[in-house]
Amino acid sequence: MSTDDAQPQPGGNRRRGLIAGLAVVAAAAIAFAVFMVVRDGGSLAAGDCAAVQGGASQAEAKPVAAAADCGDDKAGYKVGKVVEGADAACPEEGLYTEALPETGSTTTLCLLPNMVEGACYAPDERGDGFVKSDCAGGDTIKVTKVVQGSTDTTQCPDSAGMSYPEPAVTYCLAPAEM
Repeated sequence: MSTDDAQPQPGGNRRRGLIAGLAVVAAAAIAFAVFMVVRDGGSLAAGDCAAVQGGASQAEAKPVAAAADCGDDKAGYKVGKVVEGADAACPEEGLYTEALPETGSTTTLCLLPNMVEGACYAPDERGDGFVKSDCAGGDTIKVTKVVQGSTDTTQCPDSAGMSYPEPAVTYCLAPAEM
């Protein structure tokens, strides 16, 4: 072994320090990017379907909504609007079910029922929404018609329906048991 091999190269420690510093900066940038994608990319937007949990009564905190496939029976809601502020109220008070996104975002989701023509629904545990059910029971309703792009309940027999302005939709309803 020669004496040249044992001697550190000029600038070698500085180069290793620079490489280590760049590695730390790169790791921090990747972690931040992942955080932003998880936080914002997982947020629900208008038109998305959601499954809701929590908030068993009106006195409790807003329920939490998670993204769900619109065809899934657990997707009882559709996002009508997204309002800035976790404590914000939906503009049409009492019309939409208010929920928070599970991502911890600082928005309020204004939810409307995700109903299918011909299907039956019963009140959910919270009493402010519906769950798909068999067509039995006194509180069960049947969706006889879905009118997209309209809030006019006169399109329903006996004007028996409910409508939402965003997205504009009317659900024509009848008692499930007749």
